[in-house]
Amino acid sequence: MVRGLYTAASGALVAQSMVDNVANNLANVNTTGFKKTLLQIQSAPSMDIYRVQTDPGQTSKSALPGVPTAQYVGRLGTGSWVYDTPTSYEQGALQSTGNPLDLAISGTSNAFFTVATPNGIRYTRDGEFVKDAQGVLRTQDGFAVLSTQGQPITLQGQGDITVANDGTVSQNGLPLAQLQLTSFGNLLNLRPEGANNYVVSGNAGPAPATGASVQQGFLEKSNANVVRSMVDLITAERWFDANEKSIKTQDDATQTAITQVAKTQ
Repeated sequence: MVRGLYTAASGALVAQSMVDNVANNLANVNTTGFKKTLLQIQSAPSMDIYRVQTDPGQTSKSALPGVPTAQYVGRLGTGSWVYDTPTSYEQGALQSTGNPLDLAISGTSNAFFTVATPNGIRYTRDGEFVKDAQGVLRTQDGFAVLSTQGQPITLQGQGDITVANDGTVSQNGLPLAQLQLTSFGNLLNLRPEGANNYVVSGNAGPAPATGASVQQGFLEKSNANVVRSMVDLITAERWFDANEKSIKTQDDATQTAITQVAKTQ
């Protein structure tokens, strides 16, 4: 019965993790370039169960009097746990803004803007850029947007800014730099860091992106789906309730065993 309590408790904890994950996706449904996270659940290791007993007499040809026997009963599951929370990088819908510094990547979900942060190079799909007082193109959090030369892109004074589909930034018709778009050989090793940025973890294999098209005057919306998230929340709630009832039932059975079994009149 104690094993059952732990098994049900592990299911309740997974359901709680599911709620936390869905809540984070819902909170960022209006965040530009946000990519939802998924929940991968894994069964906890199972164990072999045996009925061990010592009989005073011989019970079978293979059993000796007074020698313990272990009869195999079967396998027992021990619950579940969260294996990973990978990111879904599928393309979000594009929204027209008309702002020349708003940029979106289309054509592939495996392409990212490259930015410089105090902690090193990071990657983002959030193309809601601004120009600072020195003309440097930056993210909303103040991180410099890098060119293919690995340098911050700097705009020169005033003038019309155009961005071609290949990421070439021009001002008054004169090319200034080209956006550094990066793709990865293994997106599983690209992990969210916060501030809508992603950091390389392990062998992600960064390389210049191919097949990507930059859309000026557009922003990529979050790929989180409100309806799907609400359904997942209901599922998680029912999942938690089922495990909670299982815990209560097993706790009642344990109490009965303690207070009633072998009770003498």
